[in-house]
Amino acid sequence: MGKLTKSLGIAGAALGVAYLSKSENREKVKKLIGLDKDNESYVKKLGRPGAVGASDDAKMVDEGALTSVQYYNELQEEEEEKSE
Repeated sequence: MGKLTKSLGIAGAALGVAYLSKSENREKVKKLIGLDKDNESYVKKLGRPGAVGASDDAKMVDEGALTSVQYYNELQEEEEEKSE
């Protein structure tokens, strides 16, 4: 069973490489899975937490905002402790 799985994996990888060797096919696959980020609608929605289709970017922006707020709050708490 292990040899069959390895053989099928190697054959699948070879077919994938052969298919993706043409630039037309690469573009089709990019559009199919959503990696075509040169379109204007993606750029316009970039960084908006509520944007549809940009959940990864929204998560990144949200986490970044949270990190800076936490850092600011920690600094404020340290200053309050020093002043007491």
